[in-house]
Amino acid sequence: MADLPDATRVLIVGAHPDDPDFFCGGTVARWTAAGATVSYVVVTSGDKGMPDPSLDPVAFSRMREAEQEASARTLGVTNVTFLRLTDGEVFDTLELRALLTAEIRRFRPDLIVTHDPLTRRYRQHPDHRAVGAATLAAAFPACRLATFFPEQVAAGLSPHVVGRALLFGSDQPDTFVDIAPVFDRKVAALEQHASQASAFPGGLHTRVRQWAEDAGRPAGLALAEAFLSVDLE
Repeated sequence: MADLPDATRVLIVGAHPDDPDFFCGGTVARWTAAGATVSYVVVTSGDKGMPDPSLDPVAFSRMREAEQEASARTLGVTNVTFLRLTDGEVFDTLELRALLTAEIRRFRPDLIVTHDPLTRRYRQHPDHRAVGAATLAAAFPACRLATFFPEQVAAGLSPHVVGRALLFGSDQPDTFVDIAPVFDRKVAALEQHASQASAFPGGLHTRVRQWAEDAGRPAGLALAEAFLSVDLE
């Protein structure tokens, strides 16, 4: 599949600031241009990603949140919610599933996008695995059944059925989105994450272009983002 996945309300769940933009910023730009409403949930504030360990971690977390908000605005994202769990210490717990279930019930998306928790062929941050697993557990079955976290239902967050998930960072993608028309917009969004410039050896533009070229090659696309599609119906 090489077309833009059909969606009107998209919830993207990332472990750290800049994860949504790096993995699917081009697809987000295409969705918002097509009229979809996109919201981010960012589980940590990236406090371990300090280029200088002498920096104040609280101030640095605020900086990373501000960078994420600026990047999201560049892509037309409606809202960014930070759960503020500790970077590098995220696990697939019942508490995290409850937080994510509440966000799903609140936003009521038809499509969720998050990390593939089962990637095996290359390195992956453990927070990515935990967030992907917890998000999928929240999306099915938790958010659709009133018997999961009934206190949320009592507070007015009614159950919600999500039809599909797309997993980024997968080593078995089956869905490819052409981002050539919006590639520069994706780069502009990532440039807002100035504190993370050192994470892109060789330069941000070069690194992101190479990643997009590699992602698009199986589908015959010059620049793409790749996902594994999961049916949640």
